[in-house]
Amino acid sequence: MSEPDLAGLWDFYMDVGGVPSFGLLTIGRLDGRYGGTLTPTRTAPVVLHSLTVSDRKVQMIVGSLESDVAFNATLSGAGDRMCGLVAYHGGHLYPMVAQRRPQRSPVGR
Repeated sequence: MSEPDLAGLWDFYMDVGGVPSFGLLTIGRLDGRYGGTLTPTRTAPVVLHSLTVSDRKVQMIVGSLESDVAFNATLSGAGDRMCGLVAYHGGHLYPMVAQRRPQRSPVGR
């Protein structure tokens, strides 16, 4: 079974110690690898260094000023939702959900 293509726009929600954080996750492919940005509504965008998918398990590494942050999640059967935990600085774990935005059909089709 082939892995789903995760390229596209995703909305995310992260609970940071009881404080909600929302934003946009943009995933694309270049030279066969994923890349992109994660843009929280309250801070500047950060770079998506890597994203791998294996058997519905997703690992995403995002850069930040302090150090890299890891998101380990499970992908839904439809490939449109990732639910998991963000391993933040100092070992803090925060729940995060990313939901793919519906993809638009090209005009005229």
